[in-house]
Formats: sequence, structure tokens, C-alpha cells
Amino acid sequence: MKHVIIGTAGHVDHGKTCLIKALTGIDTDRLKEEKKRGITIELGFAYLDLPGGQRVGIVDVPGHEKFVKNMLAGAGGMDVAMLVIAADEGVMPQTVEHLDILSILGISAGVIVLTKTDLVEPDFLELVKEDVRELVKGTFLENAPILPVSVYEKEGLEALKTALGEICASLPERKATRRFRLPADRVFTLKGFGTILTGTLMEGRLNKEQEAMLYPEEIPVKIRSIQVHGTARETAWAGERVAVNIPDKKKEEINRGDVLATKNSLYPTYMLDVKADALKHAGHKIKNGSRVHIYHGTSELLGKIILIDRQELLPGESAYAQLRLEQTAVARKGDRFVLRFYSPVETVGGGVILDACPFQKRRRDKKSLQVFQILESGTQEELLELFVKESWGKFFTLEELADRFSLDRSQVKNTADRLAEKKILFCLGQGIYIHKEELKTYRKKTEEFLGQFHKDYPLKEGMGIEEARSRLGLKDSGITDQIFALLKEQKVIKIENGCTSKKSFHVVVKEDEDAIMQGILKDYLHAGYAPLTTALYGKEHVGQKKFQPVFTSLLNKKLLIRLDGQYCIHKEYYENARQVFKEMAKTRHFVTLGEYRDTLGCSRKIAVALLEHFDKNGFTRKTEEGRVLK
Repeated sequence: MKHVIIGTAGHVDHGKTCLIKALTGIDTDRLKEEKKRGITIELGFAYLDLPGGQRVGIVDVPGHEKFVKNMLAGAGGMDVAMLVIAADEGVMPQTVEHLDILSILGISAGVIVLTKTDLVEPDFLELVKEDVRELVKGTFLENAPILPVSVYEKEGLEALKTALGEICASLPERKATRRFRLPADRVFTLKGFGTILTGTLMEGRLNKEQEAMLYPEEIPVKIRSIQVHGTARETAWAGERVAVNIPDKKKEEINRGDVLATKNSLYPTYMLDVKADALKHAGHKIKNGSRVHIYHGTSELLGKIILIDRQELLPGESAYAQLRLEQTAVARKGDRFVLRFYSPVETVGGGVILDACPFQKRRRDKKSLQVFQILESGTQEELLELFVKESWGKFFTLEELADRFSLDRSQVKNTADRLAEKKILFCLGQGIYIHKEELKTYRKKTEEFLGQFHKDYPLKEGMGIEEARSRLGLKDSGITDQIFALLKEQKVIKIENGCTSKKSFHVVVKEDEDAIMQGILKDYLHAGYAPLTTALYGKEHVGQKKFQPVFTSLLNKKLLIRLDGQYCIHKEYYENARQVFKEMAKTRHFVTLGEYRDTLGCSRKIAVALLEHFDKNGFTRKTEEGRVLK
């Protein structure tokens, strides 16, 4: 079923709350001060059953200029607007400001309701209609019906309900496929239940007992129960007015403007990339660096507007900008916002969020402008390429990118595959992709440190994989290994025997080094199972400086086998030692250390070193009685 929120707008004392009561039977003024002063101060909520049977939510907003920020908290969740104008007063200042706000927020459907028609003559009513038509020319209400209503004489109410029903039936459904997001517009405590948070479910669906998170503080919570229009529900859907019970959090821990959403689906930020529009009749121009009030969802934020390609934004103009906030916020690409001056506090514009998690942009920079252009009107491929590139070094999964940048989750995998076919993106596994430019940087860095390593250690087959991971400098070793795998596939590097080297590198042994190498092999072969002490041999026979690189090369080639930190033996003796154990294991349930030592004809120390080496490399397994083949 389609779920719709209808909201009021208009000047103070033009009859918005009375109209809602006449339509629904619900008085949305709940505060003592509202009753006393006869004006709406806070948001009010009701519901209405339309002629076709559809139940819609109603948000009643205050009309007084002092409470515009409260009006803004309610307007963000509206699908349909009722612009309410008193026939005896006509168009007033807050009529104009509220219409501006509705337009800025991208509301595209609505009706114009002329209230208090019982107080004016028919001729005067026609003049008011003409003024209203002039006011809404060029706005989303230009062709909207103007419906005269008298609450006290109960005239025009059925026609209004019918018009609202037709409009609601024509609206597209909100997206329920996205992960849910519920901006809080009211928080209170209910005896026996604890903390209650209410708001309009902007997208997704919300389930009872669901694990969720409060943003921007990123506080995990559990939803105990859900109500929609006073009725308990298992599930709430996008477009519904929802009350959520969160008993494990105190009322004081949650504020209007906080957002209840799926865990790890939003990303707190101090910056927003936007397309900003200045109102045509704004009283002031917007200068670069101006401090402004920013209204987004149900939140009120303070920050500076940084204009990317100009020094000031004149009334009626549009420009790319970055909002640099004084506190963290959460948003999604495509969200709308309203701008009001810091002082004097008046509405001057608004716009649409292009990137809810941007990096800081440079002013008057060609690259920054190109990024904004893609953000505003790029294809899915262009956007995904941009976001992967902008996420340099962060390695988000496709699902995280879809949430972070409001991409279509059902299409993002196909888009990534197309970019991979074009060699623009490369898959690192587990839904993580890297941009070709970032991969090129890691390729260059790898070639540089391996090249230097080969220069410093020409007889080593390559750098140990752990050292190579460390030199690349990424925190995630799994990502590092995937990058190395890509570089291997591209024939940039080779990985053999736990070593990484440039593909073009080969060990070249000089004549004098070869002589040393053959001498070492001869001596170790002659030593047999009474191996030489490595450090002492190098010092006495060759000299440590010449010995170490040659000796390391022999180990890498597995011509010598290191048993422990002190002893090495010749490959032939090592293979013979393995074969001896195999033959012994054929006639025994297990082989003891003493038996093995005696059969091999070596010292106990060497027998222990050999057997422990076998264990470590998976050839044998130690038991209580002795050792067996693994």
C-alpha cells in the first residue's frame, strides 16, 4: 500500500490547525501555551482516512515567523502540501516564506486551501484567488486547485478530501528497498514504556525488535515496539508516521534531528557537497564563507557555505558549494536542505545534497568543478567510478558505497562489472573494487621498493612477503595480498617461495660469488649430520660480509635447509633424513627420538632439530609415544 504524508503550510492564524481538526477530528495543538495563545508552536500530528479508504499521515506546522525552524522540521517529510491562506487576510509574509520552503524541499504536489471564506464576500474571495494565482506562478502549485473552505460552516471539506485523495493516488511510492531511515522530530517518555521517538519514515522498512543505530553519535539501540497512528505494528513502511519505543535510552540522550537508521548505513560528516539555489526575491546575496543555518531532515545545523566557482551567490542564481558544518550530520545524496542567514535569520535559499561524505574541495579548481558536474548529472557508471576513486585507500564494499553515496544497490554490481571489463575498476574480492589510478600508484610504489631491494640484495630471490606487505603501507593484509595478486596477474611481480620480486628480476651469480657458493655447498655436504655452526663458519671461512648474501641465496634455492637459528644441513642429507623416517614408519606404530637418532647416526641435538622441522612443515606429528607421519 502507498503511504503518504500531508502537511500544512501558511501564515500564523490562517486556520491550519482548525482545518486539520475539521478534517480529522484531532486537535494537533497539545501544549498549554498553544491553547493559551491560540497559535501552533510545535509540530502537531494526525491522520486522515480519504474517500478511497487510504489512511494518510498529517503534519501540522506552526505559522509564526519565530517558529520557522519547527516548521522546517515537519516540512522535510511531506509528500503533499496544503498551502493554507485565510480569505480575510490573503497572502501574508509567512505564506510566501512557507511556499519558498516547500519549493526548496522539492515537494511537487499540493493544494491551496482558502480558509475563513464565511468572513468575506464572494467578490473579495475572487480577488484573493487572483492574488494567490499570481503568488504560485512558476511554482509546483501553479496548476494546483484552489479550494474554498469554511470550517465553521463545514463547507468545502468533502471537496478538499476528494482532491487530496486524487493527488495521493497519483504519487509514486517511496523506496522501501533501501535501508531504513527515520529522522526524529519528537522525543518523549511514556510511563511504563520509556523513551518514544517519532518521525516520518523516509525510506526503507522498520521491524519490531530490530537492531538499529542512532546517528550522528552512532549509538546502537534495539526497537522494542512500533506504532503507526496509534496502532501497534510489526513493520512500518516508508512514508508512514511512526512512533518507536527505545526503552534502553533516556529521553535526554536523543534530540530532534537525530536519525534512527539501519546499523552502519549512514556516515557522520562535517562536510556536504551541494547544489545551492538562492531565492529570486531573497533580500541578501550569499557571500562565500557566510555563516548559515542549514535545515536538513529534522535537524538544524550551523556552518559555512564555501562557493566553489564564485565569490557570491546572487538572488535567483545557482552554484556548486561545500557546506562545512560545526557539528556532525548524516545525510544521503539527493536529500534537500534549506539555508537561512545566521543574522538576520531569514530564508535565502536551499538546494540538493550531491555528496553526503565528501572530501574537502578546493575553490576555483577545475577538478573540483568536474567532480560536482558528475555528482549532479553523471551516469551510474560515472558516479561509481568517481566514488571508488574518491574513496582512495578506504576500500569500501559495493554495498557500503551504495549506502554511502545513495546508489541503486540492485544495479551497483552490474555497474562495477562493466567498469571492470573496461579496466577502469579492478576487483579485490568480497565486493571491494579499486580504481585504476590507485592501483597504478601501488604498482609504482611496489616496483620502487622491490627495485631498491634487488639492488641492495642481488643474491636474494626476493623480499619476504611480510616485509612487502609492510612496505606497501596498507593496514589490511588481505587487501594488500589482493593488490599483489593483481600485480602478479599483470606480470609486474612474481611471488614464489614466500618471496616477492619484480617479474623481470633473476639472481645473477658473479664468478667470485659462485666460487664461494660451491665452497659452502662442498663443506656442508662433507659435514653431513654433523653440520657446521652457521655464524662461526661464515666468520672463519669467508668473512661475514661476503658469506651472508651467498648463504641466503643457497637457503632461498633450498640447496641448504635451515633447521633452526644455529644449524643448517645440505639438501641431500635433509632428503635422506626424511626418507629414513618414512622407512622407519612403515614398520612401527611410532618412531621415538632415540630410535631415529641411532638409525640416522647423528647427535641427539640434530635429531631433535630435524624432527621439530618435520613437525613444523607438516611431515610428521608428535604424539605421547613418539612421532608418526602426518
